[in-house]
Amino acid sequence: MAQDVDTVPGEALLYTDDLTEADVIALTEFLGRRLEEVAGRHPEGSDEHAAAVGFSRLVAMDGLQLRDYVNAWRDVEHRHEYPVAEHVLRQEIHFGWIHLCQAVAGWSGHAGFNAARWRVLRYSCPQHQEFVEAARADEWTSAEPSGPYEPEESAKGTWRPTAHP
Repeated sequence: MAQDVDTVPGEALLYTDDLTEADVIALTEFLGRRLEEVAGRHPEGSDEHAAAVGFSRLVAMDGLQLRDYVNAWRDVEHRHEYPVAEHVLRQEIHFGWIHLCQAVAGWSGHAGFNAARWRVLRYSCPQHQEFVEAARADEWTSAEPSGPYEPEESAKGTWRPTAHP
């Protein structure tokens, strides 16, 4: 069974591996209340009411799915039994959290908004952060070119980096 770990509102969340079910519940409940308020300000049948209700349903379903993934991830003892490979589970958590954080971002600064935790996280764990930062610094593995590019004479349509000074 997964550990039931509460979220600490003022404590910054750094990695998606550290997400808890309480984080997901707090964010989705906050967003649900905001959307309920929006829907209530518009008559049924209006585009605004329909958008708020529809978005609220999406958030609720995404939240339930993310809670399931987070609980599976936190249940280290039985994680291998989950029907999704660990790296896929980790990705689902990462991107699920990003989606919810992007959805709630417009309410930043509102009472009850947890800016320390409800933010897009780039890394799943410290090792992931180290790997990405090392790859970014490595000229051979970096996806970003280090210098200007010019067409290669021998093969039209392909590019090669220019010689470094």
